[in-house]
Amino acid sequence: MSYKRSSMMQERMQQNRQTILQSARELIASGGIKDAQIQAIAERAGVSSGLVYRYFDNKSQVLIEVLSAAILHEIQILNQIAASELSAKQKLHKAVKTFLKRALNSPQLSYSLMFEPVDAVLEHERFRSKQLIKQSINEILAEGKISREFEFEDLNTASLCVVGAMTFAVIEPLNPSRGVKFDQSYKDYFVTQIADFCVNAVQRQSNT
Repeated sequence: MSYKRSSMMQERMQQNRQTILQSARELIASGGIKDAQIQAIAERAGVSSGLVYRYFDNKSQVLIEVLSAAILHEIQILNQIAASELSAKQKLHKAVKTFLKRALNSPQLSYSLMFEPVDAVLEHERFRSKQLIKQSINEILAEGKISREFEFEDLNTASLCVVGAMTFAVIEPLNPSRGVKFDQSYKDYFVTQIADFCVNAVQRQSNT
């Protein structure tokens, strides 16, 4: 009986934790990191601020977990593309396009997690996230070099350039302060242009 109570308690604690993280994510998605204060997170989750502090030391820890969960999901998608049967060129184009499309479909959340001013602890987590994205791109570029679809001097540098294009090219369209809404046709055009740019940057040039 005590084991059952303990199991139920663990499940309840896990549910509380996930509710708090989901509430933080929703607040960021609607108004940015500035709106994801502990009191606001607690109110949205339907719990007390004290309960939030039972699971997290501070706001930064909450935000780090939200960012980590979000980037882990994106990495899983990129890794699925990298492991697919497509050619390396097709993989790179699809990886860039998919990442950017997903960012543009959740503009406030994406902007906040990638670009909104934050403290040094969360900024370090952002850097770690970009390293994980780079690992996925590394795999695709390395495959393309072996298959002679791609041509570049240094794998690490090429990956950094692609990740830079993937992440920083969307600052302007994502920035909520511009108050601009993009329709689907523009989003498709925009992400295709960036994906084409990344592929063309590493694509092996013919000798003709």
